[in-house]
Amino acid sequence: MGGATARRNGRRHRDGVSWMVTFVDLVSLLLAFFVLMFSMTTPDAPQWESFTASLRSAFSSENPTRARQSLLPETIKSEDPGLGFDLGYLQKLLRAELARDALLRDAKVAAKGGRLVVSMASDVFFRPGSAALLPSGDGAMFNLAVALSQLDNRIDIVGHTDPRPFVSPTAAFTSNWDLSLARAFSVAEALRKYGYDKPVEVRGAADGKFGDIDPSLGQEERYRQARRVDLVIYKERDRR
Repeated sequence: MGGATARRNGRRHRDGVSWMVTFVDLVSLLLAFFVLMFSMTTPDAPQWESFTASLRSAFSSENPTRARQSLLPETIKSEDPGLGFDLGYLQKLLRAELARDALLRDAKVAAKGGRLVVSMASDVFFRPGSAALLPSGDGAMFNLAVALSQLDNRIDIVGHTDPRPFVSPTAAFTSNWDLSLARAFSVAEALRKYGYDKPVEVRGAADGKFGDIDPSLGQEERYRQARRVDLVIYKERDRR
């Protein structure tokens, strides 16, 4: 009886662990199945690139403020290697991006002659007769630099003034031409300060484009629109 009991106990012991062999086989088969399924799957490239770009931004060792999310997607590429972002598409995205900033939401974004022009009123960023950016404009320049840094398009910065005779209380400038160029340069320097490191052409136009402003507007409104700094965005990539 004792021997029979021992055999039964031994058989019971062996039966108690035998299920693990079947379990391990099942797990191995499931693992092989999922590996096979993954190998047959092609990831969505744009979504994957967007996801990895978000990770790079979140864990970047650079200044944390540079990680602010912009509405301009980094993963969209032009089909033509000589071209940057499509201007029609870019116009919509920039309008949405500028609307997020209190100082930039009134900027005008318009397509003109195969280019995209972003017009920012000088009165918002500069005191009369001055080319020094007001401290309140720092945040706007930062947001603008973040958006523009994602573009490959060639960009020019052009300063404008109204046509009234130049009067400077500090005599820092001798003409509207000087003032318009200095303001365009101030915007360029602010963008560079906040991370836009691509080359730009900076120009002063004074009141040379005043005739383009709607003549049906009141004189003061025409003057106000004339005092501006334009970002001129071209369809081709910047190769300078």
